[in-house]
Amino acid sequence: MEIISKLFKIRSLFLCSAIMFIALLFSSCEEQIDELWDADGDSQATNPIIGDWYADSIKSYSSCVKTEDSTSNVVDDSYIDNYNLWLLSDGSLQLFFDQSVNLKYECEDYYGTWSNSEGCSDSYYEYYDYTPIEFCNNYYEHNQYNIETTECSQSAAITGTWTSNETNSTVTVKMDSVCVNSFDNPSYITDADACNSLEYGNFKSTIERTFTYSIDNISGNVNLEGSWFNTDSSCFSLYMSLQ
Repeated sequence: MEIISKLFKIRSLFLCSAIMFIALLFSSCEEQIDELWDADGDSQATNPIIGDWYADSIKSYSSCVKTEDSTSNVVDDSYIDNYNLWLLSDGSLQLFFDQSVNLKYECEDYYGTWSNSEGCSDSYYEYYDYTPIEFCNNYYEHNQYNIETTECSQSAAITGTWTSNETNSTVTVKMDSVCVNSFDNPSYITDADACNSLEYGNFKSTIERTFTYSIDNISGNVNLEGSWFNTDSSCFSLYMSLQ
């Protein structure tokens, strides 16, 4: 009986040791997982440019010189209604670009006569003398025309990827195929042949741009400086806020 009792104690001690070892092992693994999770969470939190951004102002600079006289507002000059840029935490990029111009007002601004059926005639510039559809499709290279409002519009969607370098305060975006129209703006057109058939159309299988960024300490808004779709020179500023 004494031998059996000793064997029982030894077996119990072994089982307790095994249970303690397993508990410590799981505890160690859990701590390591927590550390990895926290590290990932910290990296997400410290990256200041992840989010759904909206650019309410896009400014260009003549000859890339920032002076009051050389500055133009691209949103107004290019009839941009919406410009939404999503820099998502998975490294993907989505851009939606809407433009709309009122053909009647545009015609009359250049001393032309507007007719809903005939379009623009007798304008200061002869190339404005178009039927409504020609004015919208051929001149502005848009694909949506509203007969009642005379609004001519288009919507372009672009996808891609992005990476950031917080040491250099830069963001590099790689956009998938883009049709750049005759006005140096992204187009609704996705076919290469159709794009290149535009007067000054240029189909690009990919576009890569590197922007420098700065952050407003008060608002948290981000200012991206880089280039538009037509040039590699640094001539544009995009003032962006979180949606």
